[in-house]
Amino acid sequence: MHRLTFNQGDASESRIYYCAHYLADSLGFFAAEQLQVTFTTSASGGHTVQGGQVPAVLRRDADLTLGGPMVVMKHFQQHGAELQCFCASVAANPWFLAAAQAQPDFKLHNLRGKRVLDVGNVGTATLTFRWLLAQHGLQHQVEVIAGSGDRAQDFAAVAAGDVDYALHAMHMLAPAIAAGELRSVASLATLCGKVPWSAYIARADVLAAKREAFAAFSRAVNQALAWMASHEAIELAMHVQRYYPGYPPEALIAGLAAYQQSQVFAPDSQIPQAEFNHFSQLLRDIGWLDPSQPVPYDALVTQAGVER
Repeated sequence: MHRLTFNQGDASESRIYYCAHYLADSLGFFAAEQLQVTFTTSASGGHTVQGGQVPAVLRRDADLTLGGPMVVMKHFQQHGAELQCFCASVAANPWFLAAAQAQPDFKLHNLRGKRVLDVGNVGTATLTFRWLLAQHGLQHQVEVIAGSGDRAQDFAAVAAGDVDYALHAMHMLAPAIAAGELRSVASLATLCGKVPWSAYIARADVLAAKREAFAAFSRAVNQALAWMASHEAIELAMHVQRYYPGYPPEALIAGLAAYQQSQVFAPDSQIPQAEFNHFSQLLRDIGWLDPSQPVPYDALVTQAGVER
């Protein structure tokens, strides 16, 4: 039996678009690979810091985590190839635009002259949205307003028409949408194109030392991703609901369906080089990465458990 410790960060990191490993656990895919995965959080390890899952991996308190390859790229530019992405999870931008009323014919140019409330205030998501506006010549024609820090208050402002749109991940929007307070109008996944938004991450030396365990993990997640692509959201929700205690069941179904329809979930465990390179260029364009330093795919991505 192989064993891996998976640090997920603080409780807020357990979002519904991070459900592939939960499904693999629920359906017995890990067990079938003779793999025991222990899920922990940064709080449970006594390291409650923002982004605590990455320090936990660097300190070897955990074997792996899940997060943005942008973190691995940034870490490479600052410290070298200490971390690697080894298995895909989220293959597109999971942020959405929502409004008070449905807009079935929404196009990005509809934002011209409008106010968008950036409810999440998440650095790379905000910068990516501004990049998207610039790609369409809208950077000076859309007012992006920082969220207040009170999500319910911000959603209420959009529902009342005080602000035109809310920008946030569907994980946060789905409860308000399921309750009829807001309507989803656009997925940024479709607008931004395929990018490896989130992947499973480990230290390069730990990946090498526990090669068989990581290969088993990737195979199980690959099975889970394939299952997700061929089953309805209501079935997926049934299998992962227990991993999201307190999350409204109807919101879970609606949110997972939105992610499936937008092809946010990776189709398999591989991280395509073209999509990695597209993402790294986008991150250079928005100033997240130093444009003078390349971020080589071969140094930062290993496809554990996948025949190449």
